[in-house]
Amino acid sequence: MKTSYPIPEQVPSLWFPLVKKFYQEHYPSGKPNKADPIWVIRDKGKILCAVRLKQITNSQLLTGMVTEPIHRNIGLGSHLINGIHPALDEKNTYCFAFTHLVPFYSANHFTTISAEMLPSELASRFRAYTAQGRDLTPMRYIRSQKTLNSLLKST
Repeated sequence: MKTSYPIPEQVPSLWFPLVKKFYQEHYPSGKPNKADPIWVIRDKGKILCAVRLKQITNSQLLTGMVTEPIHRNIGLGSHLINGIHPALDEKNTYCFAFTHLVPFYSANHFTTISAEMLPSELASRFRAYTAQGRDLTPMRYIRSQKTLNSLLKST
């Protein structure tokens, strides 16, 4: 039997203190920003999973993806990503996946790309993060086969 999860919701500014507290508890380095869209899955008012779409000129960076530890590995993260396809389709969307999470992101419409394929502002961030020793893989959200074929031809 398939589990039914709550529908992902974009966080209104009024909820920001709750989101900030959630990040402080479960992902202290994931700094939420009121200026960026943040999406969550809540159950009975409690945040179970969150993700931030950091706005970068003509693109966005999916960042700060976190699920409450007791709710991990049950499909909430995938449900969250799949529930925000329209927001991910609005602009070119990238993520810097921890390498051990590449299979998760690959299963959720992200494709591994070379760092040279990142927009310049993201490429400089990526280089800075990896210079700090972070084991990251650049990825791009691509849901349509047409977009994927176009991307592959340009490489």
